[in-house]
Amino acid sequence: MPYPVTQSKNRFRVAAVCLLLFFLSLSAACRPPAGSLPLPAGKVRPDADFNRLFTRHGGGWTGGDGTLSIPLPDGRSLWLFGDTFLGRVRPDGTRPEESPLIRNCLVVQDGRKLTTRYGGTTGAPEAFLVPEEPDTWYWPGDGTLQPDRLQVFFHRFRQVAPGMWGWAWDGTVIATVRLPHLTLERVTRRDDANGIAYGASLLETGPWIYILGTKQVGAIKHLHLARAGRGGLEGQWDYWDGQSWSPKAAASRAILSGVGSQFSVVMIKKGVALVTVDGRQPFTGRIVAYWAEDPTGPWRGPVDIYQAPEANDQVAAYNPFVHPQFRSRKGDLISYNINHLHDPDRLYQDAALYRPRFIRADLDGLTDLIRKKHP
Repeated sequence: MPYPVTQSKNRFRVAAVCLLLFFLSLSAACRPPAGSLPLPAGKVRPDADFNRLFTRHGGGWTGGDGTLSIPLPDGRSLWLFGDTFLGRVRPDGTRPEESPLIRNCLVVQDGRKLTTRYGGTTGAPEAFLVPEEPDTWYWPGDGTLQPDRLQVFFHRFRQVAPGMWGWAWDGTVIATVRLPHLTLERVTRRDDANGIAYGASLLETGPWIYILGTKQVGAIKHLHLARAGRGGLEGQWDYWDGQSWSPKAAASRAILSGVGSQFSVVMIKKGVALVTVDGRQPFTGRIVAYWAEDPTGPWRGPVDIYQAPEANDQVAAYNPFVHPQFRSRKGDLISYNINHLHDPDRLYQDAALYRPRFIRADLDGLTDLIRKKHP
């Protein structure tokens, strides 16, 4: 959905209000969390190297949320962002009011070099993936590698009524991108999701790609699970009905409640870990982990990973993602996003308010705490 660059500030006011509404939808009728296992002090620390890498002042991406990543076969990493600022950031940390904002982009990391990929031109940028329908936009989900190609989930949102508040999730597509040049090849609609936003996270193990998504019921988001054969995302899926796999999307049953809208599910030494913001209570800034032997569950936990120090009644911390290709002796690399809840102008006054933060955590050690309490 291209917009003139001069409208970028008003567009971001709309985007920021959309995000606020997204979070506020969690707050109504939320019950306090039942509690989680406390994390031993000193086990999780900010990652200074990645925090410096994504402190950008020009030449492409200068801020955004999303922050999923996919390791590419040639050693590069592809980062996927939703609403993204381009342009430049002044030495004092402010953004010009005319800074371009696009709905999604790709950032290719090659060592310390970051290259931003988007549509349009430098003078009139557009999102990397633009819907054909008017008044709609895409925010990215997770992705998977295929031979010579990459497939990425994108969630479509639609303006369903006039005004800032008239938007809703409108379905999911799979974008197929040819490697190594990241050329968009085709877009495939998935209209059989039964109201579930699949593709928030993928887990590949054995012959299967497990496809996780959420469905909001009242104020709580519930986790659902589907699967496809490797290389078969555009074909038939099976859906977990609580006991077995069914070919019917309507048979899907939730496997966990109280997750965020975006999260990561990754393999660890002794099973599977799920990292999410604690969605059982709004605006806590608390990042937690769950553990299961198998993607179908039962899921046990949560254990606290990190309390985002930026989170308060003005700033939200949300959507943590694990980046397994950057695991080191310091632990697993985890990012989370921050954004101002009430005043979009603050993101022009302080560019640091709309950049990801990175931490290191030992997910194997954390989930061991859950296993000991819930054998």
